[in-house]
Formats: sequence, structure tokens, C-alpha cells
Amino acid sequence: MIHYAAIGDSLTSGFGDLFGGGFVPKYANDIQHRLQQQVVYDKMGMSGARSDKILAVIRGNYGVRETLRNADIITVTAGGNDLVDAAKGQSNSDAYRQALAKSRHNIAGMLEEIRKLKTSQSTYMVRLVGLYNPWPSVPESGAWIRRFNAQLEIFQDATVKVANVFDAFSGRERDLLFFDHFHPNGRGYAIMAEALDRTGYKPLG
Repeated sequence: MIHYAAIGDSLTSGFGDLFGGGFVPKYANDIQHRLQQQVVYDKMGMSGARSDKILAVIRGNYGVRETLRNADIITVTAGGNDLVDAAKGQSNSDAYRQALAKSRHNIAGMLEEIRKLKTSQSTYMVRLVGLYNPWPSVPESGAWIRRFNAQLEIFQDATVKVANVFDAFSGRERDLLFFDHFHPNGRGYAIMAEALDRTGYKPLG
């Protein structure tokens, strides 16, 4: 049996996918198909949570820590709300730079906590989910989201991979976003699950 733990913001919650539950159950089905084992999953999504909140939960919530400790596969969605908050403010370069630095620091902290929880388990995998651009009409938004995705890449190693969804959403926002023009709809979440599936399943299979 494969234990899959999903933690993060509203993307992990599946907000916007009215009947399908977001990418988590879709990816769980992919895992089951690829590894030919039954999959059980825990979905720990916190709508509106910035990366510092997610890190605090990973550090301080016993139930979350035990779920992560026992997971074979972990997905993380974090950092999008950091950029949203920067955009809501003065939307200047300094605000975006600070948001990028904070999210990088906090995601590094999340991965460090996961590694500590996994000291006795060598075969597990972590997948960070990159961001799409929900505001293609805002000229600077794409550049900052690309920078965010690029900084996720620095965390990649034998265990950690990044699922890139930016290109798949680009130019298809009308089809892939929910009525709020921000969160994915069911089709958008299916794209995210496909991106996760494409990262492979090493070292599990």
C-alpha cells in the first residue's frame, strides 16, 4: 500500500473543482495505476495559507507530522499566496522580491522538516508543484511567477522533483480556470495531476 500525503494551500484543497476534489485524488489514481498498488491519501490543504503558515503547521502540528512521517509520496503547494499578497500591495519589484525570498526560505524549511521526519526511511518522494499564471493580462506577473518556479528547481535532488504547470496553462486560462479566474477548475487540476505524474516515481518504482 502507498501512503500519499498532500499538504499546502487552496490548490491542495482543490478549491474550484466542484465535484472532483482537485489534483490530489486524480494524482492518487495515477500513482495507483503506475505502481500497481492501492493508494490511500491525506489531503491537508489550507485555503489562503502563505508559505510561513504551512511551514508552521508542518513544524507544530503532531497529526500533520505523523502523516508526513508515514507517507511514501508527499506533494507540496506553497508560495502562491505569498505572491498574491505582494500583488495586492503596492505591486512593486521590492514586494515581489521579498515574497520570493520568504517563500524560498519557507519551502527550504518545509523540506528540511520532512527530511528530519524521514531519517529512518530512504525510499520516499516529494513533489513541489510549480505555479501557473492566473493573471496573463498583467505584464509583470508572468516574469515573477517564472522566477518563483525557477527557484523551486534549486530544491531538486534524487527525492525532490518539481511539477511544471506554467506552460500547460499558458494561453488556456479561459478553459482551465474556475469562475474566480484564479483557481483551476476540474480540467486545470487534471493538468496539474498529469504534470505530477510526468515527474516519475523514482525511487518507488
